[in-house]
Order: sequence, then C-alpha cells, then structure tokens
Amino acid sequence: MKPDAERVAEFMRLLHAFQEIERVAYAPDLVRKENDVEHSYLLTMLSWYLMDSFALPYSKEKVLSYALVHDFHEVYAGDTYIFDMKALETKQQREKEARDRIAHEIPEFPDLHATIAAYEERKDPEAAFVYAVDKLIPVIINYIQEGKIWKDALVSRQDLFAHKRAKISGQKEVRDLLEQFIAKLETDWSRYFKQ
Repeated sequence: MKPDAERVAEFMRLLHAFQEIERVAYAPDLVRKENDVEHSYLLTMLSWYLMDSFALPYSKEKVLSYALVHDFHEVYAGDTYIFDMKALETKQQREKEARDRIAHEIPEFPDLHATIAAYEERKDPEAAFVYAVDKLIPVIINYIQEGKIWKDALVSRQDLFAHKRAKISGQKEVRDLLEQFIAKLETDWSRYFKQ
C-alpha cells in the first residue's frame, strides 16, 4: 500500500502520540519530565557517539534504527519504571499488545516492524549495544541531575547498581563507563541517594 496524504497524517499523529508519553526522567530544567521522543533522540545520539568514539565495528544504520524504535511500543504501552513492581508485572504483555497494534495500524511500514522485532530479540551486537546504552542513560542523567529521580523514588544505590550491572553485562565499553559512573557516585553517594 502506497501512503496517501491521510495515511502520512495518521503516521504523524502516532509520532505525536509518542511524543506525549512522559517518562520518569526529568528534562534538563528539572521541572518537567522528558518524553519518549526526547529519550529516543538522546539514545540515538549517545549510541552513535559511543560507537564512533570507541571505533566499534557495528552497522551505523542498525544502531541508529534500533535506538529510534527501541521504545516505540510505549506509544500504547506507556513507560514502565524499573522500580515500579506493580507495572513490571504487566509490562511484557502490554508491550506485546502495543507492538501488535502498531503492526496492525501501519502494515505498510514492514521495515519498522522488522526493526522493532530484531531489537526485541537482540540477536545481533548492534541491538545488544543499544540496549546497554539505553540502560546507561538513566545513570548519566541522574549523575548530571544529582540523583533527582533516585531521591524522589527512594532508590537504594545497592539495588540500582546491582540492576544496572546485571543489564549491562556483555558490552565491555558500556560496562566500563557504568563502572566509572558508579565509582563517581560512590565517592559522594549521599549527594545522589537518600539511602
């Protein structure tokens, strides 16, 4: 199916809806929360920066594509905070239903659906890399913002560090960066955490 003006407008409405999904992380002004489009842009740029700076032998097209679509299902599933145990119970089901709905609503964009599926399966090193960078971003944001989210949610540093280390295990460069941030946070932990 070739899209006409109305289909293009429908896709733009979906992109606008994605922009309306509020995340847990704060925007730089510390007043409003960032949205999914902002987060996806940050992930895309940071992934590209790290891939290039570390001279990683990944496909730039795959890395950028995965970063752009990694949370697209949240347009219908919403963002789920890693320490929201109740929301985590339904996360996988909500996200699967959201991916199915997107595939049904936009069948003329098979590359989008294939890219989302490939990212979810993490079968290639590019997907694993983007996944790791995605898990690092909240650490960087909280480092810059002096633990605003962690203090608000009463996150313990032990729980956070254990969670992040488990999620960022196979990506050496990203894991090294995580350990550098953890070392920085530990030197003055009360600045970033309430507990």
